[in-house]
Amino acid sequence: MYSYVDLYFSPDAMTPLEVAERLKRAADVTYIVGPHDLCFSWRTVEEFRDRMHRIHAALKGTGVSYRVESVEEHPAFLEPETWPPAIVLDPPPNPAFNGRNRT
Repeated sequence: MYSYVDLYFSPDAMTPLEVAERLKRAADVTYIVGPHDLCFSWRTVEEFRDRMHRIHAALKGTGVSYRVESVEEHPAFLEPETWPPAIVLDPPPNPAFNGRNRT
């Protein structure tokens, strides 16, 4: 199984770099590139519980919140999306206007 952890920072929290170092030292996890911040694999409930305990302990007192999502299979690679999205110069036509209703 794979578990993904999303971290939520506030301006009053520790910096992301400080949190990354703390997580690497205490929980042996590192940041990943993609829709989630951290990923770890596990085979038994005990492995999962141990890793989550270490992550929770590492984040305690940092001001960082987190969310965990577990899945059975590692998802395929997703191409990164361009941000910000392209600007549409022409607004879409209004469905109520058909071009013949001019007065």
